[in-house]
Amino acid sequence: MASFESSVFISSLLALFLMFVDFLILPTLMVSVLPIVVFAGFIASAMAGSEKHSYRVGGATGGVLAVLFFLVIFFTPPSLTFNLYSLGFDFFLMFEGFIFLIVGFVISLAIFMLLGAFGGLIAQELFAPEEPNSEEKDESQPLNY
Repeated sequence: MASFESSVFISSLLALFLMFVDFLILPTLMVSVLPIVVFAGFIASAMAGSEKHSYRVGGATGGVLAVLFFLVIFFTPPSLTFNLYSLGFDFFLMFEGFIFLIVGFVISLAIFMLLGAFGGLIAQELFAPEEPNSEEKDESQPLNY
């Protein structure tokens, strides 16, 4: 069983590799990003294994992937169909864009963490050790009055 940090790191690298393969090597297949995030959460939780709340490991993996995607998309310039130089300086337009940037980051972080936690929950249900039922306990102790 791997630790929390190593399972998040390894599953994040695996997810980035899968997205690289999906986008550049097999462009006709085009699997969405969302199943890859669920798969990364599943792998991270399966690697963490013995921790008490292993679905949280998947959620952390989804959060790491959301931050990585945000940074990549934030520094990638858009391809615009119009000339930006003709636009004037508008403070309210910039403020509105900044608000949309923050709201978009928070929503994408929540979605990715939920999807990673869902993958972790699947792994937790599949690989969790069986717990004894409370109904099958032997109650042969006499009652003290």
